[in-house]
Amino acid sequence: MMLLTLLLVTTAVASPLLGTEQCARGPPYWCQNVKTASLCGAVQHCQQNVWNKPQMKTVPCDLCKEVLVVVEQLLKDNVTESELLGYLEKACQLIPDEGLANQCKEIVDNYFPVLMGIIQGELDDPGVVCGALGLCVSQQAALAKAQLTSNEIPQVDLNQRVSPFLLNIPQLLYPEEKRETPKQKGDVCQDCVTFINDTQDEARVNSSFISTLIAQVENQCELLGPGMSDMCKEYISQYGPLVFQQLMSMEQQPKDICARAGFCPTKQKSVPMEKLLPAKSIPAVKMFPAVKVEKPVATMPAKNLVRVRDSPQCAICEYVMKEIENMIQDQTSEAEIVQAVEKVCNILPSTLTAQCKDLIETYGQAIIDLLVQEADPKTVCSFLALCSGVSHVPVMDKQHFAAGGFCDVCKMAVRYVDGILEQNATQSEIEEAVLKVCSFLPDAVKDECNQLIEQYEPLLVQLLLQTLDPDFVCMKLGACPEAVQRLLGLNQCSWGPAYWCKNVQTAARCNALNHCRRHVWS
Repeated sequence: MMLLTLLLVTTAVASPLLGTEQCARGPPYWCQNVKTASLCGAVQHCQQNVWNKPQMKTVPCDLCKEVLVVVEQLLKDNVTESELLGYLEKACQLIPDEGLANQCKEIVDNYFPVLMGIIQGELDDPGVVCGALGLCVSQQAALAKAQLTSNEIPQVDLNQRVSPFLLNIPQLLYPEEKRETPKQKGDVCQDCVTFINDTQDEARVNSSFISTLIAQVENQCELLGPGMSDMCKEYISQYGPLVFQQLMSMEQQPKDICARAGFCPTKQKSVPMEKLLPAKSIPAVKMFPAVKVEKPVATMPAKNLVRVRDSPQCAICEYVMKEIENMIQDQTSEAEIVQAVEKVCNILPSTLTAQCKDLIETYGQAIIDLLVQEADPKTVCSFLALCSGVSHVPVMDKQHFAAGGFCDVCKMAVRYVDGILEQNATQSEIEEAVLKVCSFLPDAVKDECNQLIEQYEPLLVQLLLQTLDPDFVCMKLGACPEAVQRLLGLNQCSWGPAYWCKNVQTAARCNALNHCRRHVWS
């Protein structure tokens, strides 16, 4: 039910016949879907020249191709056309929105013979059928459309791709209640808000609640009949835990979730039209009239910004997934993966144990489900939306640095790196720790830490390969000018660990006994 509902809700149904003027627009208009192709007499053209081209990877497109596996099996079972028509009409009835349900039924009823011809001839290439349904869009068409609104290449945000899937969860749980006992909009809105509130509250206090809820949703799959019910169950089994986990952790208020799902009224907000400016590298086409260029809002130049390191949740997730990857290696059975997830926090350094346990408690089941499905451990943190896009902070103030303004944050960072690393750490392990250390520091010093790492990362790594003593490292880095003066007064003690640790007497004189015992003599 969940799969079909998502599939059919996202189907774009073309507008009614508009005449030859619209058909004169060419393939971009003809090949929107089988309806427009039929109206313009271009089904064969679209089938051979448009729908078989490389397509954008989207949730509706992937789901459509999955559904065709079931359709192929139904055809092999020699179901009649009337049975297949009834099957599709039943699928249309699952759409909660009455308007969309009517449009879906219209295109199935009016163009079913055309759809059948395409399906029977293109089972080896499901992309053609899904293109005919308007669920898969060719890369060329998508990029051409994107150029109408922007000449920049946007970053793909996984959260935005998955958002429609997450927000339809409330209406997917009990889709038939609305048809059997229709209510006023206000009642439906309140029911949705109550459902989200109760679900979130129960999930926080009852760790088994999500599993029970997923089992109830799987039972709804039986309503789809043979063939489709098995695929429905498999789909929910794969993605249900992750979907509910993310739904429970969404920052939106329940009413906002219900509004976006269509159960509560939304306040219509006016969205200003974006002014289209030509790309710097591409001259404006002369046939278009000149466009008044507004003075841009004053912003900080990109060269004066540095990259902000990953969030604490992202950093700890990547640490955990790296360790799990080493633990499971080629072992992919569910029992072995569960065992690795349960033990991983005991293997990490003690400074990361508490944060690791928080991560596993919150996302453990979702991590297990993804790894069981053979997901790459390196992509799990991004899929869980823990590692998001890049942000920036202003570059380092060199005068402030020279005056010792970064001394404390430098020492704090070195101490934390020391706590993360094990004995005899390799250069790659030190580099990884340096790139993540800012995520674990207090918010008050994170910006300074990011500025420091961005400016001095290579030198800092080389110094940490010699010693993990905060005073020495930050003095050599230039972050603590007072330490330079103090160590110069000690003469040979300013030479560093190679001199300190040559014997116990020298280490004691240079106040480096603890350092030598931990990092040199061990």
